Amino acid sequence: MIRSHSKPGLVLVVLCLLVASVTRLTGHTVSQLYGELSGGEGAWKVEILFDAGYADPAARSDLAAPQPTRDWLAKLPESEHRRLCKEAESYLRRALAFRTERGPVEWKVSFPDFQSVPPDFPSLLNDGAYFHVLIEPAAPENGAVRVAMAGGDHPTLVVKLPGQDGGESRYLSVAPGSEMELVSGGPAAPAEESHHPVGLAFTQGLLHVVPDGLDHIFFVLGIFLLQRRWRPLLTQSLAFTAAHTITLGLASAGWVTVPASLVEPAIALSIAALAVENLFISEARPWRLILVFFFGLVHGLGFAGALSTWIHPGEGFLVSLLAANLGVEAGQVLVLLAAWLLTMGWHRSKAWPHFRRWSCVALALAGLFWFVERVGWLAVVGGA
Repeated sequence: MIRSHSKPGLVLVVLCLLVASVTRLTGHTVSQLYGELSGGEGAWKVEILFDAGYADPAARSDLAAPQPTRDWLAKLPESEHRRLCKEAESYLRRALAFRTERGPVEWKVSFPDFQSVPPDFPSLLNDGAYFHVLIEPAAPENGAVRVAMAGGDHPTLVVKLPGQDGGESRYLSVAPGSEMELVSGGPAAPAEESHHPVGLAFTQGLLHVVPDGLDHIFFVLGIFLLQRRWRPLLTQSLAFTAAHTITLGLASAGWVTVPASLVEPAIALSIAALAVENLFISEARPWRLILVFFFGLVHGLGFAGALSTWIHPGEGFLVSLLAANLGVEAGQVLVLLAAWLLTMGWHRSKAWPHFRRWSCVALALAGLFWFVERVGWLAVVGGA
């Protein structure tokens, strides 16, 4: 017979497993298109870094499909390369629109990576399959140019704008269903709607935790469920951030390369391991910090994959790196704060130990579920 105080715990286990199983359905999605603007009025160009897997309608509709690798893209025959280019252009023409005060701008598309033999595809931190798509006006267009992103489930367009008079670059962020000025029609200063690189990096780091990083949120909850006291919570959170700052920096600089096929299952296992440890200890010990730090090194490699399209050595690299990690830390603190507020009052009750135990069991099972899914075992079983 199941005790009454165990029922909420069992519900929590089922809920976490449902969340984990639903999240696997969104394994390969594109939430952001990254581009760089060059030139100016009348002769502008935007070079988009396009996810090759997203250029394939079949992969785009199968959200459980893993992200293809650069090696996969390089080995495709020429006919498949042509098909991907055609699909990428078709998608971009549905998603993007450019206009001036006089009306829509006609634009043309080219694919510079395919102009060499063999094609020269970019090498990113996550070893993903990407190629460049160059967009430019079909004829010179004077005056200000605005860019619009179609609404619906399209990604946000982020464009790096060249610095004015040798100044620092800024970023334009065009959300689905919105429109912004891409090219100024006068000698002017950067667009008012543009973002400073530090602000964009902080925001991206924050969003990678809340709301986009459910596996990261589960890991932080594993930290919270050990000991509900702010000093050990913040100590572990800072140790975790320090560790993933190191590996994100090393990966971004190109000094460390670990394939996502190893990193993503390891991240899932870290959630399970931390939750299982919580079942056997009741307070943070020095070796707990070492364990959290080690797992932080693994998660940093995961961040490198997620942020690989726009964090790389060059202008403002170190500042952007630190800002992104501060954003991650802010996201972690928000998760801890939310958990703290939701458990105020009743954490001293007799139900708390049972809730804590079942929550750790739920996190462990969710982590193991993700591990199995990420190494492909579920795909094998499903195809049997």
